[in-house]
Amino acid sequence: MLLLSIIFLPLIAALLLALLGGDRAVARWIALLAAVGTLALSVGLFARIHSHGSGIELVQNRTIVDSPVRPRVEWRRTWMTIGEITQVKSIAQDEIAAENNEAGEAKSEEVETVRTPVRLEFYLGADGISVLMLMLTAILTVSAVLISWEAIQERATEFYICLLVLEAGMLGAFLAFDLLLFYVFFEFTLIPLFFLVGIWGGSQRQFAAYRFFIYTLAGSMITLLGLVALVMKVMQEGLTATPFSIPDIAAALQHHPLPDNWQIGLLLALSAGFVIKVPLFPFHTWLPLAHTEAPTAGSVLLAGVLLKLGTYGFLRICLPLLPAAVASFGVPVFGTMAVIGIVYGALGALAQSDIKKLVAYSSVSHLGFCVLGIFSLNSEGITGGVMQMINHGLSTGALFLLVGMVYDRYHTRELSELGGLATRLPILSVCMVFICMASAGLPGLNGFVGEMLALIGMFKAKPLYSAIGATGVVLGAWYLLDMLRRGFFGPLKEPASAHGPIHDINIRELLAVGPLMALCLWIGVNPKPWLDTIAIDVRSVVKLYDQKPEVSAQNAATDLTASIEGTK
Repeated sequence: MLLLSIIFLPLIAALLLALLGGDRAVARWIALLAAVGTLALSVGLFARIHSHGSGIELVQNRTIVDSPVRPRVEWRRTWMTIGEITQVKSIAQDEIAAENNEAGEAKSEEVETVRTPVRLEFYLGADGISVLMLMLTAILTVSAVLISWEAIQERATEFYICLLVLEAGMLGAFLAFDLLLFYVFFEFTLIPLFFLVGIWGGSQRQFAAYRFFIYTLAGSMITLLGLVALVMKVMQEGLTATPFSIPDIAAALQHHPLPDNWQIGLLLALSAGFVIKVPLFPFHTWLPLAHTEAPTAGSVLLAGVLLKLGTYGFLRICLPLLPAAVASFGVPVFGTMAVIGIVYGALGALAQSDIKKLVAYSSVSHLGFCVLGIFSLNSEGITGGVMQMINHGLSTGALFLLVGMVYDRYHTRELSELGGLATRLPILSVCMVFICMASAGLPGLNGFVGEMLALIGMFKAKPLYSAIGATGVVLGAWYLLDMLRRGFFGPLKEPASAHGPIHDINIRELLAVGPLMALCLWIGVNPKPWLDTIAIDVRSVVKLYDQKPEVSAQNAATDLTASIEGTK
């Protein structure tokens, strides 16, 4: 019930706000209490998983004992049975034989078939990776509520309803271990964010909202076709009676992989929605405008969490289910897109005079490190990719919070109109310098951990990609330090649009950004608890690629496979 509570608490709060109506003060307090409560539940789930160590499973499920995707806490209920499939008996017995094999017993080789009812399930679960994403989502939602406390004056109740519904959708996507449920939550997040940008955004808010919605929806439709094709193929082959369950499909495909042409076709279809969501170059063009026009809370959740749904989709679906296609086709294609995005995003950030747009382009660059690490297909790289997902959410979320604080005071984000703000806003400036150092990957802060592991992992797989990607670290320090120099140091320069007394950061704003800064320092100084939490889940996926899956010779991807093997 803990998993259900995490999803439904913000939804219940949103429903309560809809019933109570328009008092702004009541709305923001209800939203804050719901966000803090969700954070507490997420931390409790993290403690439950982490306390059991990396080698002990909370879920004793013989069906998924041999699966590369294994939730350590789960809640699953069958809600519909749709006919029957013809399942090969030896395949059905593989699930049971997985435990017997540990004792040295042989699998059954029978070729009898059995008629098995097809079950559709409401399948929620959590492993080390998903629980970290839950906590990231929960803490950024608390910060988003706090930063909107005074900034949102009009239609505040509707704003907080959208914020809480968005949180529920993101939490559901990370807890879903069912393909249908994952896709529903994946798409569901588009609706509240569309309204957040389109109603409470800047001067081009409607154009930005429509552009974001159309871009991401178009990619997601192709992903839906891929999911349908995958499920139909699994049912046709009689691999499992729960054809939407990610752990069950992964376990079945581990012993009975799909044909090579199917794997590549499914990878292309499934990745369409993920590359746009990340976004990878050249599918990034919707992102800068969406960030620039979104309210501060929207930018925080978009950069901090929503973009991670793309990398999470790669990690949760593509890598475990389609290993041959990922190894031969995905590594060179998505690795190339990632390194181009790292360099292009950094150069784009260097060219910006709007601080918020600068941070938006930095997201394109930093998320390239996540993808680079994930597609290294080894423990160091995937661990670095996951950690970079967390680190980017913390540091870039904090950057958007601080940029929003500057805008609330001066009503501009143009560096040409700002300068020497450290003399006027010393505490806010200290926070900005700290977060910029974390984002730049300074040793001792969180960014260093994720970026270095991702680069080390890719160096073991493809040294050239790692070398090019490392230039993004240098460029990142360049554009961040240049932004600090122009906006926060030197002679004081304030825009004419500033009105009234300008105050430094207040307690509420410090509560919004302070916990993120503390986590940046904690992860940088002592990353071991976080690494231990995801270690078993990373190893389960990497084990697939220790067997060096390849696509057959008649496939056009053979040359790419040879190049991968040649660099190892």
